Amino acid sequence: MKKLLFSASFITIVVMGINFVFKIYLSHQFDKSALAIFYTFMDIVGIVLMLFSGFRDTLVKAYDEGLFEKVFAWYMWIILFATCISLGVVAFFYTPLGLDEPFGYFILITVANIAVIFVSYINTAHKNYKAMLFENFVTAAGLILSYVVLKSFFDGFMLLFYSFLASMMVRLIYLLVLRNYTLVFIMSRFDDDIKHFLKNSFYSSLMYFFSGLFISISSIVLLRLYQDDNILGDFQVVVKPIFFSLVAIFVFPLNTYLFPEISKLVSKREFKALKRLERVFLNYLVLFFILLLLATFFTKFVISLLFPIEYLQSYKMLNVLLPFLPFIAYTTFTLNIIKGANRFDLALLVRIFGSVVFFCSVSLFYLLGYDASFVVLSLDIAFISMALLSFYYKRQIA
Repeated sequence: MKKLLFSASFITIVVMGINFVFKIYLSHQFDKSALAIFYTFMDIVGIVLMLFSGFRDTLVKAYDEGLFEKVFAWYMWIILFATCISLGVVAFFYTPLGLDEPFGYFILITVANIAVIFVSYINTAHKNYKAMLFENFVTAAGLILSYVVLKSFFDGFMLLFYSFLASMMVRLIYLLVLRNYTLVFIMSRFDDDIKHFLKNSFYSSLMYFFSGLFISISSIVLLRLYQDDNILGDFQVVVKPIFFSLVAIFVFPLNTYLFPEISKLVSKREFKALKRLERVFLNYLVLFFILLLLATFFTKFVISLLFPIEYLQSYKMLNVLLPFLPFIAYTTFTLNIIKGANRFDLALLVRIFGSVVFFCSVSLFYLLGYDASFVVLSLDIAFISMALLSFYYKRQIA
């Protein structure tokens, strides 16, 4: 498992490097405001996709308990039903933003992303680690290749839109070709197992929704509440890509690869082994925190080296965010223990609490007259609050 985590982190670093270099390239090719609006467009789609995220964990649990074939048909029908709801959510966010891009583009890219995650979660449940390891790499490579090919036919928003859409199709084909499973469609009776699966899926999906809501919606807050395209551009093109690339490297593998192991330990009530794992993890977090503090002394130089001069001041927001990354990692670890004990409801409460804290902090700073950069400080406050509450709930379980 340790080897798998390191391999996943290494490949994720490569992928994030590719994406980051690509975004640097885009910052030199597109207007700052145009890029900010496009990535806000993608944030709206991302908010919708979070409604589906909970199925990844519950499908893993169903597979481990020998219930995957029993729940698969229900999973498929719920995804179809949720797709209809998600399009309504897209419309809800699209209308007040007043974007010039047609609503049909939102629908097309949303449906494409839903199709990808539908297959991806099935793949994760079957623990097809070979395909999982290179899934994001294929997506990044597909994006670059699509951009190069389509650049001769489109420009501006259309070029970016079709490039991202094509990369989703490449990822979908990759997952279907490398699948290691055969699906059996059995419409099982709506019994206690199905109720339990759907209840936990609902809790887990809401948990991921609220965990990512305040992060994704922060760009919308910058656009609509403060109407500051300059800070929005700094956040979308520099701050968010760097910070959440680090999240993808150091946090996402905890969900994908460590959750099945933690779930097994909790199910077998091997709490001593779980505590040993937690001690090792905390040691890594302390080292990680020190490295991030040191990194804040170099952010201004790195940004000036890589990005156009109009993005230079983004280093201030980045420095406010970086040291708080270990809090996200710890929250993810403790929530894996909570979910492993089938307490998806408590995991949901942690994420809702973080979202409420974020919105309260944003409102307070706004009413006090602080500028848009304080949206980033609101994120930090939310990260700390979730880490503390998840620790409290974890102590009740293990």
